[in-house]
Amino acid sequence: MFKYTLLFFLSLIIFSTINAQQLSSSKLDSLYYSVVKIKRPDLLRNKIPAVSAAAAHIKSATGLFNAVRMQLQFFNSQQKSVLQSILQGPVTDTSFVSPGGFFRIFYDNKEEADTPTYSIDSLALALDSVYNYEVNYIGFPPPPFSDGDNKYDVYVQALGYVYSYTTPETETPAGSGKYTSYIEINNDYTDFYTTGINAVRVSCAHEFDHAINLGNYVNRYFAGDEFFYELSATAMEHFVFATIKDYLQYLPSYFDNTSNSMAVNGTLQEFGLGIWNIYLKDRFGFDIIKKEWELMPTEVAMDCINDAVQDYGSSLGAELNNFAVWMYFTNYRTIPGKYFEDASYYPLVLPLSTLNFNSGLSFQLESGASSNSFVTIINPVSLDTLVIIITNSDVQDAIANTDSLYPFKVSLYNSDVSGTTKITNNYFINFSAVNSTFWTNGEILNNAVIQSGQSLAGSINYPFPSPFNYLKNAFIYIPINPVNNIGIQFNVYTIAMKLVYSSNQPFNYFNGLKVIKWNGRNSDNNKLPTGVYIYTAKTGDNLAKGKLVIFNQ
Repeated sequence: MFKYTLLFFLSLIIFSTINAQQLSSSKLDSLYYSVVKIKRPDLLRNKIPAVSAAAAHIKSATGLFNAVRMQLQFFNSQQKSVLQSILQGPVTDTSFVSPGGFFRIFYDNKEEADTPTYSIDSLALALDSVYNYEVNYIGFPPPPFSDGDNKYDVYVQALGYVYSYTTPETETPAGSGKYTSYIEINNDYTDFYTTGINAVRVSCAHEFDHAINLGNYVNRYFAGDEFFYELSATAMEHFVFATIKDYLQYLPSYFDNTSNSMAVNGTLQEFGLGIWNIYLKDRFGFDIIKKEWELMPTEVAMDCINDAVQDYGSSLGAELNNFAVWMYFTNYRTIPGKYFEDASYYPLVLPLSTLNFNSGLSFQLESGASSNSFVTIINPVSLDTLVIIITNSDVQDAIANTDSLYPFKVSLYNSDVSGTTKITNNYFINFSAVNSTFWTNGEILNNAVIQSGQSLAGSINYPFPSPFNYLKNAFIYIPINPVNNIGIQFNVYTIAMKLVYSSNQPFNYFNGLKVIKWNGRNSDNNKLPTGVYIYTAKTGDNLAKGKLVIFNQ
């Protein structure tokens, strides 16, 4: 359905490798040509093939210009000179302040190639609407200004096949990871999926979300978190302008690949995943989205998602599985007034596998961490259709091993065989996988939900993961059974009974289990040596104790 433009292809290669270190010269060249292709195509005549008219338009080139800013010092002198002129912002002949007073809009009134093909007054009204919704209604702080006139700068420019983008400027204050920025909006949306002023509106909503998050929380677009910036901005289009459904064009990229990790970067999936924030908002309200961003300065995106959901009394496994149920009831399966508001416009989810049922049916498949796998089972005798949703909510593997796949095995019976769990009177399931604590299941029989968000962990009573490895894991979870919500006195000792950690903390939820969540560090926040440790957890008159293993390479 979609064809990647040369720019998009090149930028995807680069986005996954950007960090504080210098890129290779070939990747810097690719980055340079990708940016100049948008802003100064006159410099590249006969050097890069023209883009096909059938190529997909790029929703946002924010990551591309962010990469240029981060790598600017490493380009050769000629490239650096060109890129610096681009990053200084366009020069236009006209500017004015939006009626709401927050935006200064720059555009060309004389240069025909750059003159907007839509009403510039409508752009100003769109920006004010975005500000009122994202700042005044939802409650996000406005982005910082880049200059002294207390206005946020927006430029209207000829951007070819790019909707829009946000460029970071200055880190303020130094070392904070927060950046001032400016936005560029395309001057012509004639051949886009959404055209005219509606394309302008969703572009404003999308980029202003970037400006807010880069300026108030952290600019960590490339440290494995690109997907989160883009799903957030794409969802914001829907929140601000619900009747404009530009985001629909990206849904097949996710609905066809739900067994991929949601943390995969550099594909159209990150825009399709905007429905994750739409789901969260419908489940918990806008505050959970704000909570995620408030955590971002100190945590990576997957930890922020996981912690925010736990703060709302749920677990990532339960919510991902329930999210999958919402995704199932779309298109002709839509139930009016339930699940996604736009569900009838959505595609159908693509099963990972479709199989015929027989008692003792056994199959092994694999999926990414932070993913949902749909398996459709058709009973040729009863004509039942059983959909099994298998959720892998391993946050740490979603961070460290985004592209890896993890096997799981399912066996189905029509009677209560030892080791199985009852789905209905006619179907019983057995599931197995490594680290079963991270897996959750749900079932839909003949388009009726039987269960969702059921932890496959069972009654776990031991710390996990075990051993805890600082290179692979961020936290270790210790199951507990507190008598109430009072604090838990948690202590960790060496085998020689030397106290290395002590705290009083509330319990957390993990896939329905009540747990203590600990980062494996001592009371001075230092890593512990490899070894076996003893823990105690006291709440009221109840005392739990046990052993845990730490591996420090």
